[in-house]
Amino acid sequence: MVVRTASKLRGIDRIAALMEPSFPMRMLGFGLIYAWSTCLWDIPLFSSFNDGQPLQTDTVWALSAAITPLACVAASLVGRTRELSTFPSLYVAGPVLTAVGTVFAVAHPFLTGLAQDAAYLLAGMGTGIGPVILIILWTCLFARTETGVVETVVPASFAATLACALVVPAFRGVAAAAIVAVLPLASGALLLLSKRALDLGVIPPANAEETREAGTVRRLNIVRMFLVIFAVYGMGCMLPAISLAGNSARTETAATILGMLFALAIAAGIVLFSRRINLEALFRWISAPFVFAVIATAFGTLLAAVASRVLMNAVFTGIEIIMVLYFVRLSQRTGRTSTWYVGIGECAAYGGVFAGYMAQPAVSGLIGGSPANAALVCLALVGAFTVVSLLVPRRDVVWMDAAEAMAKTAEGCAAANRIQARDDADADDVIAERRLAVARRFGLSNRETEVFLMLAQGRSRPYIRDALVLSKNTVATHIRHIYEKMGIHSQQELIDLAQDSERSVSS
Repeated sequence: MVVRTASKLRGIDRIAALMEPSFPMRMLGFGLIYAWSTCLWDIPLFSSFNDGQPLQTDTVWALSAAITPLACVAASLVGRTRELSTFPSLYVAGPVLTAVGTVFAVAHPFLTGLAQDAAYLLAGMGTGIGPVILIILWTCLFARTETGVVETVVPASFAATLACALVVPAFRGVAAAAIVAVLPLASGALLLLSKRALDLGVIPPANAEETREAGTVRRLNIVRMFLVIFAVYGMGCMLPAISLAGNSARTETAATILGMLFALAIAAGIVLFSRRINLEALFRWISAPFVFAVIATAFGTLLAAVASRVLMNAVFTGIEIIMVLYFVRLSQRTGRTSTWYVGIGECAAYGGVFAGYMAQPAVSGLIGGSPANAALVCLALVGAFTVVSLLVPRRDVVWMDAAEAMAKTAEGCAAANRIQARDDADADDVIAERRLAVARRFGLSNRETEVFLMLAQGRSRPYIRDALVLSKNTVATHIRHIYEKMGIHSQQELIDLAQDSERSVSS
C-alpha cells in the first residue's frame, strides 16, 4: 500500500500548503532578516535619539558591523565539514540573540554608566552574531531545495523587507522597537516551518540533476568572487561621504524606501519572466545602476543624492541575490557544505559594508567640500569598478546559467533515453497512455498534461522550464493548478497517484 505524503500533513502544514501560491510563502521569512537590518539601522526609531538620526550613526552599529564579518568566518570554519543546520540549538540561538541584541541596541543610548557599557557590548554581540546564524541556516535550507524555488524565493523575499520598511516608520518609540525585535523571531519561526515542509515533501527538494557535480570550480574563481562582492559593497557604502548634499534623516528614509521599491520591481521581473537566473548577466545588468549612482553623487544636489541612493539599493539587492545563489550553487556542485561557502560570501558582503562606512571620514576629508574633488573621487570609483568587473569569473560552471552548466548532462540523458526507447518502446507507450488517461480524468488542459507527464517521470521544475521553454512563474502556476485539480499537495503525491493508476489498470 502506498502511503501518501498528504497523510503526514496536519494542522498548520496542511493550511499553509492550501494557502500558498506558486511558491512557498513561508520561505519569504528569509527577507525578514534584511527587513530587521534595514529597520534597526537605517530608519529612525526614536525622535529623541541624536536629533532623530538612525542607529547607524551610533557606535553600537560600528561594533556590530565589526563583529559580523568575524562571525561569518567563525561560522564558515565551524561548518567546514558539518552544516550549521545540524545543530538544533542554533535554530533558537540565532533569532533570540538577534532579538536580545536589538533590545539592547535600542536601549543603550538611554542608559548611563556601567549599564550602558554592558548594553553596548551585548547589543554589538547579539546583532553581530545572531543574523549570521539566521542567514546561514536559511541558506542551508536553500541548498536542499529545488533550484527553481530558491531562484524565486530569494528575489521575492525582498517584498517582505519592503513591507516592513513601510510599516515600521508609522510607529515610533517602544512600539517600533518591539516590531523590529520581533522580526528575527518571526524569521526563525518561518525557517522552522520551511524546514518541516521540506522534510515532508511539501517544498520540492533539490533534484539529483541539479546537485551532481557539473565541473571543477577553481579556487581562484572563489577568491575573485570574494573580492568582487567586497569591492561592490565597499564602494557603494562610501558614496554618502562623497555627496555634498545635506540629507535629513527623513529624506534618507524616503530614499531608502524608494530604492527598495525599485529593487523590488527588479526582483519581480526576475521572478515572473526568467526561466533561470544567469548570474553573469545579472551582474552585467547591475553595473549600469552602479555607474549611474556614482555619476549622480558627483552632482552634489539633493535630487541627485536621492537618485544615487535609489540606484544603489538596486545594486545591493542584485549583488545580494548573486552572492546567495552563487555560493549555494557552489555547495551543490562541489559537495562542500553551504555553511562553508556562504560564510565566505557573507564575510565579503559584511566586510565590504564595514570597510566602506569606516572609510567615509577619510573620503570626506579628502573631498574637503570641493565639488571638483568630489567629481574626481567619483571618476576614480568608476575606474575602480571597471577593474573589479574584470575579476568576475567568465567560465565558471557555477557562475554561468545553471541550464548551460547542465547542458552536457542533459544531452547525455537524452541519448540514453533514445537508446532506452528503442528497447522499451511498447512498455513506455502503455505507461504514457495510462498517464494520459489520468490527466483526462482530472480535466487537465493540454499544457497541464505536458507538465503532469514530466512531473510523473520525476522531472524537476528547472527541467520542465527548459524543456517547454516556460518561465518559472508559468510552470509554478501550471503545477499549482494540477495539484488543485487532483487534490494533492506535492510531486511525490502526484507520482504515487500515477503509479496507483498504472497498477489498477494492469491488475
